[in-house]
Amino acid sequence: MSADDEARRKLEKPRCDAAAVVAFVNANWTLPGGAIDASSASELNSYDDRNFYARTEDGTHAYTLKVHNGVESARPGLLSAQTAMMRHLQKHDVPAPVPMRTNASLSFIGSINEKNKSPVRDDVAYLELTSGGSNGGRTRLHAVRVLSWLPGEIAERSKRVKHTPEFLRDVGAFLGTMANALQSFSHPGAERDHLWDNKNVKRVRSPFVDAIKDSEHKRIALDVLDAFDTIVVPHAGALRSGIAHGDANDQNVLVTVIHPSVADEFFAPGRKPVAPKATPCGILDFGDIVHTWRVNEIAVAAAYFALGAEDPVANVAELVTGFERNFPLTQTERRVLPTLVMCRLVCSVSLGAYSASLDPANEAYLLLTQKPGWAALRRMRDVGDETFRDVLEASREADARGEPVGGTTRWIETR
Repeated sequence: MSADDEARRKLEKPRCDAAAVVAFVNANWTLPGGAIDASSASELNSYDDRNFYARTEDGTHAYTLKVHNGVESARPGLLSAQTAMMRHLQKHDVPAPVPMRTNASLSFIGSINEKNKSPVRDDVAYLELTSGGSNGGRTRLHAVRVLSWLPGEIAERSKRVKHTPEFLRDVGAFLGTMANALQSFSHPGAERDHLWDNKNVKRVRSPFVDAIKDSEHKRIALDVLDAFDTIVVPHAGALRSGIAHGDANDQNVLVTVIHPSVADEFFAPGRKPVAPKATPCGILDFGDIVHTWRVNEIAVAAAYFALGAEDPVANVAELVTGFERNFPLTQTERRVLPTLVMCRLVCSVSLGAYSASLDPANEAYLLLTQKPGWAALRRMRDVGDETFRDVLEASREADARGEPVGGTTRWIETR
């Protein structure tokens, strides 16, 4: 994916309403629970697709109705890989949405007839919509999917979802389980050139880093990219590779929130109330799946779970410690991990700066949303690569000895 593709993903976001999508789904799918009730449909947040929550008319089943952006819709191999990964994770007890087969479904093949570009039907049907952006007025086919609804809440920090050290280790362990399951997964559709793949982070120098106006921010970004060249590139051949989910951020990890029982107050009157406990229960959004270095799975997740944290390095340490419980890293992977975490943050804030440069009317707002990323990057650079690695190692070793969770921050302070 190039800079042009990144811009096109936003320009070719589907233009459709819930009623049209529901009508299309009812015409192309026969679902458990019956037809979709149009009055139940409500739009969900999405970066560049259109997603709707909806229930069946009998109220017994819920689904996500997904309309893909124009760029992804034209890549049937990638769509097939996404379907295959979701089904693979389900088979390996990692909760993920289940793609529902269309009425025209054949046995899963996951290919395309190159002669007439006719997609092989499985879980995808194509809805013709008027295109936005520079192609306004033209029509194009957008891939539509129906996914089983996965109950839960997103793992974003909130009053209900506290990012405690215990929670971060649980998230890390869940992602380690997912990484383990993906070791036995392969699909040619995930073998692609993807701008958001950490392996390709050097590409953000131009035009993305060039779009950063703040001189301090630009210096930080360039320092991280230089570190990638000196720390990661020499070890690239020693890093394990495979297909990764590629975007396990706090918007794509689902959690179940368990509230304290009313009985707690009865049996322990006067005791401080127990806070709600959030437990990882699923993974969403397979738009960034890619064949990459396996360590990038936890590097990407750690970058996002560090945002907004008082001590982002400590958050990364807790997440990585949990991950290694189920997917131990090699010494080489541990060495490059801090740099890869910062590389993902640089990619995110640089592309954000580029988007802001293309949308002057919303520039102030778009740059404001990048502030947590710059704060985390600044703190990580202040800590330094060597100390960052020492913190991760100390946390992992303490966990192996069975020491209490949450000691990493205290270790930093004493250090």
